[in-house]
Amino acid sequence: MSNLQGTAAGATKAPPIPSMDLNPAPPATARDIGREVGAAVRQAKAAAREAKQAAQAPVNPPPAQQTATTAPAPPFDASNVIPPQVEGISYAFFTTVAICVVGLPLARAFGRLLDRKAAYKPVAGPDLTPHIRQLQDSVDAMAIELERISEGQRFTAKLLAERSGGSEQK
Repeated sequence: MSNLQGTAAGATKAPPIPSMDLNPAPPATARDIGREVGAAVRQAKAAAREAKQAAQAPVNPPPAQQTATTAPAPPFDASNVIPPQVEGISYAFFTTVAICVVGLPLARAFGRLLDRKAAYKPVAGPDLTPHIRQLQDSVDAMAIELERISEGQRFTAKLLAERSGGSEQK
């Protein structure tokens, strides 16, 4: 620090600190904002009008300084009638067609291959003939037993009818 005091930089004083306004500006109202926006729009329209008039007005330099500023048109070449961008587009088109022509059958073949792998082979079930025969025999046995039960009920009903009918006759 002692080196700085002896130099010219150390001898100059710092500029004074500007005073700050402690009272903030009142908030803008909608009317004030609308006026500012309207003024900005009017200025923009005026600038656009001036730019349009400047573009439409012919620019005529003084006759002494008048020079041709347009470039001469390139000579017509009958062999080069196609623009260079068409070449890239045609390559892309024919590449897409080739991919579709070759890719579609390949995609179908791949899909069929996956479908064949996923197809389930029929599984031979167990022989159910003995089970069906046993079930049929069981149903026949149940039918015979039901016939015996119904025959027993008819006999019992007949006996009850004879007893009750014989006691009334005496």
